[in-house]
Amino acid sequence: MGLFQRLWMTIKGWFGMGISAIEDPNALLEAAQNELREKLKQVRQQAISVVQQKNQIEMMLQNETNKQNDLNAQIRQALRIGRDDLAEQLMKQLINVEATVSSLQAQYEQALQASETVKQQVKLFEEQVQAKYREKLQLQTQWKQAQITEKLNSALAGISIETSDEAWDRAREKIQERQARAGAIAEMGGVSANLEMQKLNSEMANAQAHDRLMALKREMESAEVRQGEVAAGTVTESQLQVEERLEKIKQEMGEKHE
Repeated sequence: MGLFQRLWMTIKGWFGMGISAIEDPNALLEAAQNELREKLKQVRQQAISVVQQKNQIEMMLQNETNKQNDLNAQIRQALRIGRDDLAEQLMKQLINVEATVSSLQAQYEQALQASETVKQQVKLFEEQVQAKYREKLQLQTQWKQAQITEKLNSALAGISIETSDEAWDRAREKIQERQARAGAIAEMGGVSANLEMQKLNSEMANAQAHDRLMALKREMESAEVRQGEVAAGTVTESQLQVEERLEKIKQEMGEKHE
């Protein structure tokens, strides 16, 4: 098996390799990327070896071709000067060189084909590695999204609608209790105000009754005095009537002012 075949079998093996699962996908992806980076480095080194071997064969072929040309020239020169014996020796060397050139030519053609093929395969491998890098980024993004979704689901799972309803009910009960208390205070305040008004009205009624009684008492006393004066002859009947009318008018005027 040639160097190129071993290289290509190695590349195919890498992409068919199995990787055991580990707990953290990020660690798995990082490890896979590092491994691919190392494998790519090895592939490039082996590809360089293939190209280097082609270059070495090419230089050997060039050297043997130069020898072949030189021997051809020397044989012709020996024949010109009549040195058939020297030309015969040089011909033997030329035959060996031609065999070497023919062998190197075949090797060079194979090496050239292998070199071009390995360049294409390395390029393909690099593209696959880059695709794996992009896939790694995509998988890492999906992993982060999965973690966020999982945490969100866990948080939502810990929230009970019933518990929330209980809190709303307690809050509503507290508010209604406070509203009822405020209404009771307002209602009691109205009752107290009504009592105060009733008390005030009662006091005013008592004062008015007292004033009326006192006025009536004064009238009665005044009437008795006038009657006494009339009986004694100090005041005339007409003068008494005038004074009574004036007193009554004064009282009426006083009530209007009040």
